Amino acid sequence: MPSATQRIERLGKAWNEEEITLAAIHRWVGQFPAEDQATAIRLLECMELHSWARMIRECRLLHQRLCLDLQEDGFDVEYFSNIDFTRAFVGKSGDLACYVYRKANRLSVNHFHTIEALLQHSQDCDQRAIVILDDYIGTGSQFLFQFVARNRAHAALLSGYKCFRLASVVVHDDARIKWRLLQRHAIADVMAIEEDQLSCVDFDAERRDLMDVLSQIDWRKAGLLAAERDFPITAHPDLTPEERRAVRLFLQNNQRVDSAGTTDFLLGHHSFFYGAPNALAQILLPLFKRVEDFTIYPKESLRGLPAEIIDYDINNSKHVTPIQFF
Repeated sequence: MPSATQRIERLGKAWNEEEITLAAIHRWVGQFPAEDQATAIRLLECMELHSWARMIRECRLLHQRLCLDLQEDGFDVEYFSNIDFTRAFVGKSGDLACYVYRKANRLSVNHFHTIEALLQHSQDCDQRAIVILDDYIGTGSQFLFQFVARNRAHAALLSGYKCFRLASVVVHDDARIKWRLLQRHAIADVMAIEEDQLSCVDFDAERRDLMDVLSQIDWRKAGLLAAERDFPITAHPDLTPEERRAVRLFLQNNQRVDSAGTTDFLLGHHSFFYGAPNALAQILLPLFKRVEDFTIYPKESLRGLPAEIIDYDINNSKHVTPIQFF
Protein backbone atom coordinates (compact mmCIF):
# COMPACT_ATOMS: atom_id res chain seq x y z
CA MET A 1 0.00 0.00 0.00
CA PRO A 2 1.59 3.34 -1.06
CA SER A 3 2.22 5.90 1.65
CA ALA A 4 0.25 9.15 1.88
CA THR A 5 3.24 11.05 0.45
CA GLN A 6 3.50 8.69 -2.50
CA ARG A 7 -0.23 8.98 -3.20
CA ILE A 8 -0.06 12.78 -3.13
CA GLU A 9 2.98 12.76 -5.44
CA ARG A 10 1.06 10.52 -7.84
CA LEU A 11 -1.81 13.04 -7.83
CA GLY A 12 0.64 15.87 -8.41
CA LYS A 13 2.03 14.16 -11.52
CA ALA A 14 -1.42 13.32 -12.83
CA TRP A 15 -2.64 16.91 -12.39
CA ASN A 16 0.47 18.74 -13.56
CA GLU A 17 -1.13 19.89 -16.80
CA GLU A 18 -3.99 21.41 -14.84
CA GLU A 19 -1.48 23.48 -12.84
CA ILE A 20 -2.60 22.17 -9.48
CA THR A 21 0.78 22.08 -7.81
CA LEU A 22 2.12 19.41 -5.48
CA ALA A 23 2.50 22.07 -2.79
CA ALA A 24 -1.19 23.03 -3.14
CA ILE A 25 -2.27 19.40 -2.75
CA HIS A 26 -0.10 19.02 0.37
CA ARG A 27 -1.54 22.28 1.74
CA TRP A 28 -5.11 21.18 1.07
CA VAL A 29 -4.67 17.76 2.70
CA GLY A 30 -2.71 19.28 5.59
CA GLN A 31 -5.63 21.46 6.72
CA PHE A 32 -7.46 18.37 8.04
CA PRO A 33 -6.79 16.39 11.24
CA ALA A 34 -4.32 13.54 10.81
CA GLU A 35 -7.06 10.93 11.16
CA ASP A 36 -8.99 12.45 8.21
CA GLN A 37 -6.12 12.90 5.78
CA ALA A 38 -6.28 9.42 4.25
CA THR A 39 -9.95 9.99 3.43
CA ALA A 40 -9.14 13.43 1.99
CA ILE A 41 -6.54 11.84 -0.31
CA ARG A 42 -8.99 9.10 -1.31
CA LEU A 43 -11.50 11.81 -2.23
CA LEU A 44 -8.95 13.41 -4.54
CA GLU A 45 -8.07 10.06 -6.10
CA CYS A 46 -11.69 9.71 -7.24
CA MET A 47 -11.60 13.03 -9.09
CA GLU A 48 -11.64 13.16 -12.90
CA LEU A 49 -9.35 15.87 -14.32
CA HIS A 50 -9.93 17.10 -17.86
CA SER A 51 -6.73 18.39 -19.43
CA TRP A 52 -6.60 20.23 -22.75
CA ALA A 53 -5.56 17.00 -24.50
CA ARG A 54 -8.35 15.05 -22.82
CA MET A 55 -10.94 17.66 -23.84
CA ILE A 56 -9.80 17.34 -27.44
CA ARG A 57 -10.40 13.59 -27.29
CA GLU A 58 -13.75 14.02 -25.54
CA CYS A 59 -14.95 16.62 -28.04
CA ARG A 60 -14.17 14.19 -30.84
CA LEU A 61 -16.12 11.48 -29.05
CA LEU A 62 -19.00 13.89 -28.44
CA HIS A 63 -19.00 14.83 -32.12
CA GLN A 64 -19.14 11.18 -33.18
CA ARG A 65 -22.15 10.59 -30.95
CA LEU A 66 -23.83 13.75 -32.18
CA CYS A 67 -23.30 12.84 -35.83
CA LEU A 68 -24.68 9.34 -35.35
CA ASP A 69 -27.70 10.79 -33.60
CA LEU A 70 -28.46 13.47 -36.20
CA GLN A 71 -27.71 11.20 -39.14
CA GLU A 72 -30.53 8.92 -38.02
CA ASP A 73 -32.87 11.89 -38.34
CA GLY A 74 -31.67 12.60 -41.88
CA PHE A 75 -29.38 15.57 -41.23
CA ASP A 76 -26.21 16.31 -43.21
CA VAL A 77 -23.33 15.25 -40.92
CA GLU A 78 -20.70 15.53 -43.65
CA TYR A 79 -21.03 19.20 -44.63
CA PHE A 80 -23.46 20.31 -41.86
CA SER A 81 -25.48 22.24 -44.40
CA ASN A 82 -28.63 22.04 -42.26
CA ILE A 83 -27.10 22.12 -38.75
CA ASP A 84 -26.36 25.23 -36.67
CA PHE A 85 -23.86 25.20 -33.79
CA THR A 86 -24.00 27.70 -30.95
CA ARG A 87 -23.64 28.10 -27.17
CA ALA A 88 -26.15 29.34 -24.64
CA PHE A 89 -24.13 31.87 -22.64
CA VAL A 90 -21.50 34.47 -23.50
CA GLY A 91 -18.37 34.78 -21.37
CA LYS A 92 -18.73 31.39 -19.70
CA SER A 93 -16.72 28.20 -20.04
CA GLY A 94 -19.13 27.12 -22.77
CA ASP A 95 -17.23 29.51 -25.06
CA LEU A 96 -14.05 27.52 -24.48
CA ALA A 97 -15.94 24.26 -25.04
CA CYS A 98 -17.15 25.59 -28.42
CA TYR A 99 -13.62 26.55 -29.39
CA VAL A 100 -12.17 23.16 -28.42
CA TYR A 101 -15.04 21.34 -30.14
CA ARG A 102 -14.52 23.27 -33.36
CA LYS A 103 -10.75 22.76 -33.37
CA ALA A 104 -10.92 19.08 -32.36
CA ASN A 105 -13.32 18.25 -35.18
CA ARG A 106 -11.87 20.67 -37.77
CA LEU A 107 -15.18 22.40 -38.28
CA SER A 108 -15.46 25.66 -40.16
CA VAL A 109 -16.23 28.72 -38.11
CA ASN A 110 -19.06 29.31 -40.60
CA HIS A 111 -21.05 26.54 -38.90
CA PHE A 112 -21.01 28.43 -35.57
CA HIS A 113 -23.38 31.28 -34.90
CA THR A 114 -24.37 33.51 -32.03
CA ILE A 115 -27.86 33.20 -30.66
CA GLU A 116 -28.51 36.78 -31.77
CA ALA A 117 -27.65 35.89 -35.37
CA LEU A 118 -29.86 32.80 -35.26
CA LEU A 119 -32.76 34.82 -33.89
CA GLN A 120 -32.59 37.08 -36.95
CA HIS A 121 -33.09 34.09 -39.28
CA SER A 122 -35.41 32.00 -37.10
CA GLN A 123 -38.07 31.87 -39.83
CA ASP A 124 -35.82 29.65 -41.98
CA CYS A 125 -34.99 26.88 -39.49
CA ASP A 126 -37.97 24.52 -39.60
CA GLN A 127 -35.93 21.92 -41.53
CA ARG A 128 -32.71 22.49 -39.61
CA ALA A 129 -31.16 21.22 -36.38
CA ILE A 130 -29.53 23.37 -33.72
CA VAL A 131 -26.73 22.11 -31.48
CA ILE A 132 -26.02 24.00 -28.25
CA LEU A 133 -22.56 23.21 -26.84
CA ASP A 134 -21.31 23.35 -23.26
CA ASP A 135 -18.52 21.90 -21.15
CA TYR A 136 -20.47 20.81 -18.07
CA ILE A 137 -24.16 20.43 -17.22
CA GLY A 138 -24.95 19.71 -13.59
CA THR A 139 -28.57 20.42 -12.69
CA GLY A 140 -29.39 21.83 -16.13
CA SER A 141 -30.84 24.83 -14.30
CA GLN A 142 -29.01 27.54 -16.22
CA PHE A 143 -30.04 26.17 -19.61
CA LEU A 144 -33.63 25.26 -18.72
CA PHE A 145 -34.59 28.20 -16.56
CA GLN A 146 -32.30 31.05 -17.55
CA PHE A 147 -31.67 30.45 -21.24
CA VAL A 148 -35.08 28.96 -22.10
CA ALA A 149 -37.80 29.66 -19.53
CA ARG A 150 -36.77 33.25 -18.76
CA ASN A 151 -36.40 34.17 -22.43
CA ARG A 152 -39.43 33.53 -24.63
CA ALA A 153 -37.46 34.46 -27.76
CA HIS A 154 -34.98 31.65 -27.06
CA ALA A 155 -37.81 29.21 -26.40
CA ALA A 156 -39.49 30.19 -29.66
CA LEU A 157 -36.19 29.79 -31.50
CA LEU A 158 -35.73 26.22 -30.25
CA SER A 159 -39.34 25.38 -31.04
CA GLY A 160 -38.85 26.62 -34.60
CA TYR A 161 -36.13 24.08 -35.36
CA LYS A 162 -36.96 20.60 -36.57
CA CYS A 163 -34.90 19.30 -33.62
CA PHE A 164 -32.35 20.57 -31.13
CA ARG A 165 -29.53 18.97 -29.19
CA LEU A 166 -27.82 20.06 -26.00
CA ALA A 167 -24.32 18.56 -26.21
CA SER A 168 -21.81 18.77 -23.37
CA VAL A 169 -18.44 17.24 -22.51
CA VAL A 170 -19.83 16.11 -19.13
CA VAL A 171 -23.45 15.75 -17.99
CA HIS A 172 -24.46 14.95 -14.42
CA ASP A 173 -27.18 12.36 -13.79
CA ASP A 174 -29.29 15.07 -12.15
CA ALA A 175 -29.72 16.87 -15.49
CA ARG A 176 -30.59 13.58 -17.20
CA ILE A 177 -33.40 13.01 -14.71
CA LYS A 178 -34.88 16.43 -15.49
CA TRP A 179 -34.52 15.81 -19.21
CA ARG A 180 -36.48 12.55 -19.01
CA LEU A 181 -39.20 14.31 -17.03
CA LEU A 182 -39.43 17.04 -19.67
CA GLN A 183 -39.78 14.49 -22.44
CA ARG A 184 -42.74 13.04 -20.53
CA HIS A 185 -44.08 16.61 -20.23
CA ALA A 186 -43.80 16.45 -16.43
CA ILE A 187 -43.14 20.20 -16.20
CA ALA A 188 -44.50 20.52 -12.65
CA ASP A 189 -42.08 17.84 -11.44
CA VAL A 190 -39.12 19.67 -12.97
CA MET A 191 -40.26 22.93 -11.38
CA ALA A 192 -40.58 21.25 -7.99
CA ILE A 193 -37.04 19.86 -8.23
CA GLU A 194 -35.70 23.29 -9.20
CA GLU A 195 -37.33 24.98 -6.22
CA ASP A 196 -36.15 22.29 -3.85
CA GLN A 197 -32.55 22.45 -5.06
CA LEU A 198 -32.18 26.22 -5.33
CA SER A 199 -33.42 27.35 -1.96
CA CYS A 200 -31.70 30.72 -2.48
CA VAL A 201 -34.14 31.72 -5.24
CA ASP A 202 -37.73 32.82 -4.62
CA PHE A 203 -39.78 31.53 -7.55
CA ASP A 204 -43.20 32.73 -6.32
CA ALA A 205 -43.49 35.67 -8.69
CA GLU A 206 -42.49 33.80 -11.85
CA ARG A 207 -43.35 30.14 -11.26
CA ARG A 208 -46.40 30.17 -13.54
CA ASP A 209 -44.57 31.95 -16.39
CA LEU A 210 -41.57 29.60 -16.19
CA MET A 211 -43.75 26.52 -16.37
CA ASP A 212 -45.79 28.01 -19.20
CA VAL A 213 -42.70 28.61 -21.37
CA LEU A 214 -41.27 25.14 -20.71
CA SER A 215 -44.62 23.51 -21.49
CA GLN A 216 -44.77 25.16 -24.95
CA ILE A 217 -41.65 23.29 -26.13
CA ASP A 218 -41.89 19.82 -27.65
CA TRP A 219 -39.13 18.15 -25.62
CA ARG A 220 -39.54 14.92 -27.56
CA LYS A 221 -37.52 16.49 -30.37
CA ALA A 222 -34.78 17.53 -27.93
CA GLY A 223 -31.71 15.42 -27.18
CA LEU A 224 -29.09 15.54 -24.43
CA LEU A 225 -25.67 14.14 -25.35
CA ALA A 226 -22.38 13.86 -23.48
CA ALA A 227 -18.90 12.40 -23.77
CA GLU A 228 -18.67 11.69 -20.03
CA ARG A 229 -21.11 11.05 -17.20
CA ASP A 230 -20.94 12.71 -13.80
CA PHE A 231 -22.52 11.37 -10.62
CA PRO A 232 -22.00 11.86 -6.86
CA ILE A 233 -18.46 11.07 -5.80
CA THR A 234 -19.91 9.06 -2.91
CA ALA A 235 -21.24 6.64 -5.56
CA HIS A 236 -17.83 6.18 -7.19
CA PRO A 237 -17.36 2.50 -8.14
CA ASP A 238 -13.71 2.47 -7.01
CA LEU A 239 -14.69 3.09 -3.39
CA THR A 240 -15.12 0.16 -1.05
CA PRO A 241 -18.20 0.22 1.22
CA GLU A 242 -15.96 1.29 4.12
CA GLU A 243 -14.33 4.06 2.07
CA ARG A 244 -17.74 5.20 0.87
CA ARG A 245 -18.95 5.61 4.46
CA ALA A 246 -15.74 7.44 5.40
CA VAL A 247 -16.00 9.85 2.44
CA ARG A 248 -19.67 10.54 3.16
CA LEU A 249 -18.90 11.31 6.82
CA PHE A 250 -15.89 13.44 5.86
CA LEU A 251 -18.02 15.56 3.52
CA GLN A 252 -20.78 15.92 6.08
CA ASN A 253 -18.32 17.06 8.75
CA ASN A 254 -16.79 19.64 6.40
CA GLN A 255 -19.97 21.00 4.87
CA ARG A 256 -19.99 24.81 4.74
CA VAL A 257 -22.89 26.53 6.45
CA ASP A 258 -22.99 29.33 3.84
CA SER A 259 -23.44 27.07 0.83
CA ALA A 260 -27.08 27.99 0.13
CA GLY A 261 -27.64 28.33 -3.57
CA THR A 262 -24.64 26.42 -4.86
CA THR A 263 -25.05 23.09 -6.58
CA ASP A 264 -22.43 21.31 -4.49
CA PHE A 265 -25.19 18.98 -3.35
CA LEU A 266 -24.53 17.15 -6.63
CA LEU A 267 -21.13 16.06 -5.23
CA GLY A 268 -19.73 15.71 -8.74
CA HIS A 269 -16.24 14.39 -9.39
CA HIS A 270 -15.24 16.09 -12.67
CA SER A 271 -13.00 19.14 -12.95
CA PHE A 272 -11.35 20.98 -15.84
CA PHE A 273 -7.87 22.43 -16.30
CA TYR A 274 -9.35 25.96 -16.32
CA GLY A 275 -11.60 25.55 -13.26
CA ALA A 276 -14.03 23.22 -11.56
CA PRO A 277 -17.82 23.11 -12.00
CA ASN A 278 -19.79 24.29 -8.98
CA ALA A 279 -21.11 20.74 -8.66
CA LEU A 280 -18.06 19.82 -6.58
CA ALA A 281 -18.37 19.53 -2.82
CA GLN A 282 -17.41 22.95 -1.46
CA ILE A 283 -14.51 21.48 0.48
CA LEU A 284 -12.83 20.78 -2.89
CA LEU A 285 -13.33 24.21 -4.41
CA PRO A 286 -10.33 25.92 -2.76
CA LEU A 287 -8.05 23.42 -4.48
CA PHE A 288 -9.63 23.45 -7.93
CA LYS A 289 -10.33 27.21 -8.04
CA ARG A 290 -13.79 28.11 -9.23
CA VAL A 291 -15.53 31.43 -9.72
CA GLU A 292 -19.24 30.94 -9.12
CA ASP A 293 -21.67 33.33 -10.73
CA PHE A 294 -25.23 33.83 -9.47
CA THR A 295 -25.92 36.84 -11.66
CA ILE A 296 -28.10 34.72 -13.98
CA TYR A 297 -30.88 34.90 -11.39
CA PRO A 298 -32.97 38.04 -10.84
CA LYS A 299 -31.27 39.96 -8.04
CA GLU A 300 -34.54 40.62 -6.24
CA SER A 301 -35.24 36.88 -5.96
CA LEU A 302 -31.96 35.90 -4.28
CA ARG A 303 -32.03 34.97 -0.62
CA GLY A 304 -29.15 34.23 1.74
CA LEU A 305 -26.22 34.28 -0.69
CA PRO A 306 -22.87 35.47 0.73
CA ALA A 307 -22.06 37.31 -2.52
CA GLU A 308 -23.10 37.46 -6.15
CA ILE A 309 -19.71 36.18 -7.21
CA ILE A 310 -17.43 34.18 -4.93
CA ASP A 311 -13.93 32.97 -5.60
CA TYR A 312 -12.20 30.03 -3.96
CA ASP A 313 -8.43 29.66 -3.85
CA ILE A 314 -6.27 27.38 -1.72
CA ASN A 315 -3.53 30.02 -1.91
CA ASN A 316 -5.81 32.54 -0.23
CA SER A 317 -5.99 32.30 3.54
CA LYS A 318 -9.63 33.38 3.33
CA HIS A 319 -11.36 30.54 1.53
CA VAL A 320 -14.31 32.68 0.44
CA THR A 321 -13.57 36.16 -0.89
CA PRO A 322 -16.25 38.46 -2.33
CA ILE A 323 -15.07 40.08 -5.56
CA GLN A 324 -15.49 43.83 -5.61
CA PHE A 325 -17.04 45.56 -8.65
CA PHE A 326 -15.83 48.94 -9.82
